Amino acid sequence: MVKPRAYRMTRSRIIARVFAVSLRTSLLASCLLFVSACDGSTRLRSAPAARTHSTPQGSTTPEPTRDSELEKVLEGIRERHAVPGLAAAIVRAGAVEARAVAGVRRLGAPDRLQLADRFHIASCTKSMTATVAAMLVEEGRLGWQSRLVDVIPELSGTIRPEFRSATLERLLGHAARYPAYTQFGPARLEELVALRGSSSQQRLAFLTDVLASEPPNPGTGDAAYSNVGYTAAAAMMERATATAWEDLVTRRLFAPLGLTSVGFGWPATARTPDQPRGHVRRDGRLVEQPLDDAYVLPVVLWPAGAVNASIGDIARYAADQLDGLRGRKALLREESYRRLHRTLGGETEGFTLGWGVRNDPDLGIVHYGAGSGGTFFVRITIVPDRDLAIVVASNSGEAAAATKEVISTLLAAPARGGAHPDSVFAERNQLSVFEKRRTLIGRSAIAAKASAGVWRSGRGKQGVKTS
Repeated sequence: MVKPRAYRMTRSRIIARVFAVSLRTSLLASCLLFVSACDGSTRLRSAPAARTHSTPQGSTTPEPTRDSELEKVLEGIRERHAVPGLAAAIVRAGAVEARAVAGVRRLGAPDRLQLADRFHIASCTKSMTATVAAMLVEEGRLGWQSRLVDVIPELSGTIRPEFRSATLERLLGHAARYPAYTQFGPARLEELVALRGSSSQQRLAFLTDVLASEPPNPGTGDAAYSNVGYTAAAAMMERATATAWEDLVTRRLFAPLGLTSVGFGWPATARTPDQPRGHVRRDGRLVEQPLDDAYVLPVVLWPAGAVNASIGDIARYAADQLDGLRGRKALLREESYRRLHRTLGGETEGFTLGWGVRNDPDLGIVHYGAGSGGTFFVRITIVPDRDLAIVVASNSGEAAAATKEVISTLLAAPARGGAHPDSVFAERNQLSVFEKRRTLIGRSAIAAKASAGVWRSGRGKQGVKTS
């Protein structure tokens, strides 16, 4: 079992540890997961209250301490890229090995980031939705080939014929040609926020409208990315269980993994002001997002990008995925993780169910997620061949390069002969087209005042262009 200890490492030793062979692997793999329960509130602006339960008997893995040397690495990158804050955690052999934060909760204020602070993970929520869907498939409540119109038959007579063959697997794999809804403007945002009823009722009303009136997404490959597909998948899950998506992920995912610093929507609100603020660029400078900003992700799209979580909880989630891919004890069967992380056509690069994969010549198959709602930025990178995962978060929507540099730095082993960290990935320090599609809406209503474009919902209205 892992013993708590202070981390006293130089920067080079931190990087070296990522690739070291762990002598504790067999013991860590046998540790049970923490268990907690969260209140599944579905209010747009408030995070669900969390109650921490005691560690189950036989699971004695402690919380890692704040890693001072990792913090130095983050601080250097944060200063170079001029972002308010950065957080990161390293996972190996199923355990969170190190975690740290650097910077402030909001520009112009002295409040330093804390380990328990939450970051909006945006499209990284998709893999959580897909993971819970896999649980329902294991239980026989749904099948990967279950069709939306079979699970929700009242839609069969109203939605366009092109959408009726969509299966759960194709919805989660961005292969159903559903409208993108990655970009849209203030007018459409107001329409969606104005929907009434329970979260499940709002999602069904949204699907009834969009799938009856909007044309199929004409894009292929990266351009096929669809947030509406995840709303549809969530509606299938809700109908199969008679349970709202918010409660499903809370009870089925957050609680079993012991994720206690989690919620929905922006982390900082009038009710939770002591959390990081997101930041956007306005009039040439980075500004903080106001509390209870009018720019919010509508409830109808929550399954595609609403979760917020601390860096430690994001790491614990990534650790479960790593465990599953390595064949260790995890929430799902090993085959379910492999299904989640496999492209529909078996390619080594592209969309999977909630994730992306690429084949790196040095690292093997890299599994990753990247998410941004325009005011935060989060990355999850899993490297099964190295038995490690790295998660990074920032409270700035302009932290694509900074978060990529953190990943690259921690993946760059001394054995590379001093190669520049950017050589790890072909994209260098910029967003790939794939990652741009993983951002969610992308700019707030604040930025909309300064930069307007066309949103891609399928209706052709004017709004905010994000990529």
